[in-house]
Amino acid sequence: MTAFSSHPRDHPVRAVPDAWDRPGHSREANERKIALTQAVLPVRTALGEEAARSAKRVALHASQLALLAAAYYLAARLGVAFRFQSSPIGVVWPPSAILVSALLLTPRARWWTVLGTASLAHVAAMYPVVPVWRWEWQIVNQGVFTALTAALLQRVPGLPLRFGNRRQVFAFTAIVFVMSGLSAFTTPVFVRSLFGFDVTYSPPAALLRAILSNATAIFVIVPVILLWAQRGFRRVNEVPRRRVVEATLIMTSLLAVGTVAFGTGPEIARFPSLLLWIFPPLVYAAVRLGPTGAATSLFCIAGLSIWGTAEQLGPFVLIAEADQVLSLHMFWIAIGPPIMLLAAVIRERELAEHALHEQRHQLAHVTRVAAVGEMSGALAHELHQPLTSILANAQAAILLLDRHPADLREVRAILEDIAQQDNHAASVIARFRSFLKEGESRFEPLVVESVVRDALALSRSSVTLSGVDVQTQISAGLPRVWGDPVQLLQVMVNLVVNGCEAMSLTPQADRRLRLQAASIGHEHVQLSVADCGVGLPRGGEDDVFEPFFTTKPKGLGLGLAIGRSIVTAHGGRLWGENNPSQGATFHLLLPTERVRGGVGVGVRTAHSQW
Repeated sequence: MTAFSSHPRDHPVRAVPDAWDRPGHSREANERKIALTQAVLPVRTALGEEAARSAKRVALHASQLALLAAAYYLAARLGVAFRFQSSPIGVVWPPSAILVSALLLTPRARWWTVLGTASLAHVAAMYPVVPVWRWEWQIVNQGVFTALTAALLQRVPGLPLRFGNRRQVFAFTAIVFVMSGLSAFTTPVFVRSLFGFDVTYSPPAALLRAILSNATAIFVIVPVILLWAQRGFRRVNEVPRRRVVEATLIMTSLLAVGTVAFGTGPEIARFPSLLLWIFPPLVYAAVRLGPTGAATSLFCIAGLSIWGTAEQLGPFVLIAEADQVLSLHMFWIAIGPPIMLLAAVIRERELAEHALHEQRHQLAHVTRVAAVGEMSGALAHELHQPLTSILANAQAAILLLDRHPADLREVRAILEDIAQQDNHAASVIARFRSFLKEGESRFEPLVVESVVRDALALSRSSVTLSGVDVQTQISAGLPRVWGDPVQLLQVMVNLVVNGCEAMSLTPQADRRLRLQAASIGHEHVQLSVADCGVGLPRGGEDDVFEPFFTTKPKGLGLGLAIGRSIVTAHGGRLWGENNPSQGATFHLLLPTERVRGGVGVGVRTAHSQW
């Protein structure tokens, strides 16, 4: 027996020389091949990534078309089901709303895929129900109607349709009803009734039913689809928990009232005033939840009203069948546009308040920069002292180290003094950096004493150079106020600096600035800054709060104006009055943390987070 296995894997593999290593191949050829490989690999990688992205886009588009087909099919079946008795016209026709929404959410270049998918779904839903000629007519008529409606909505109110202003709500409503009216003239039910082929309805009745079934469906359904598609269900997780609880309570109360109004037996039709109970939760949803909440609430009420009437329940069942449908449509028209318009007006106001807050914030930052510019001399003076002390101590330490033997204890004491002076200079710079910092408003509980202390520290150089004697009187146990520390610090610094500058003509012995803080009940804290200067203009004490009103040669006239706007945004008051003897006193009244409840007006976000 041999000692070697005959299995091929047990034999040593003989290395085959690569073509690049064979004799006759130059180094230049090898380098060219390497360069070619390095050039081809990135291209191949890029092509692979592009192919993967293309496949992903195709898969996403296919899934969207599949979702559209399923939604359209279900909507068409519901539209056929929502017909009273043998009426050829449905109470509402949801497929038009589904198609308009899909067109608005799809680039115009791909509209043909949306229309084609909807046509196939329409055939699948209508083939066993209506004749071929009728669903062919419906496909052509509905395709033209929805495409023109979507094109007008893109052009007039513009995309994205957020229903956050009155213009979009008015334009959307007008286009939907006008286009539905024009399209109704070409519907099979109107044309056949006009020429006497169908005597179920008179031509005016058929025209009115066709208009309302399309228009009301689009008005009720399209806003819900567009707003939730734009917002996305993932963003619901970003909504504060308190707002989620509030929205849940609103929708629960709305569904409860709607169920009672539309799901009770026919005897409730004798009490139509019960419909008025639907308005409070609808109005509250529009005010607190914005356009998305209003549209969702209207959709729920419309669904409940259709279901109840179809089941011979609710307030519309004691009238004739034709009047039931008309009453439903009139009910939706009566509640829909006003609720959506209310939500849009509230949203407009919130956006305007937010824009005003941002402008006030930017202007406040500008005034802080200007104030620091005015205090630059005082800042240089305040920094000069610790820097001079650091230099003197460093020179003294050098001299001590030159002695033999060196007094290390004295050197250590000098170094500790240098560190202390350095910390003092750093704290001065840090205060000014914090004062100049720009960013979002940050409301938090504040101790009044700390605000006063920081304001005096920041304006200490101005007080020292002016030779003013500052006297503080802060009551013990003051409640905390709720506010932005930088903004309130800006107000206090402005009042202190203004008080010092107002006493420039006052004899130095009489230059006194009194700062007082006291509690006004349990709801407010009042801070007062009193000086012994020239006082305010007689009869025009409030003029100093007007923008660009100033008595300083180089003043901007914005400090007190911005200060009052900041205090007003905090829910407080700022005013000034002349003292009985000499000078003026400025009063700053701020609500406590308990009153504000932890919500700052200046940072209030828009309610329409839904």
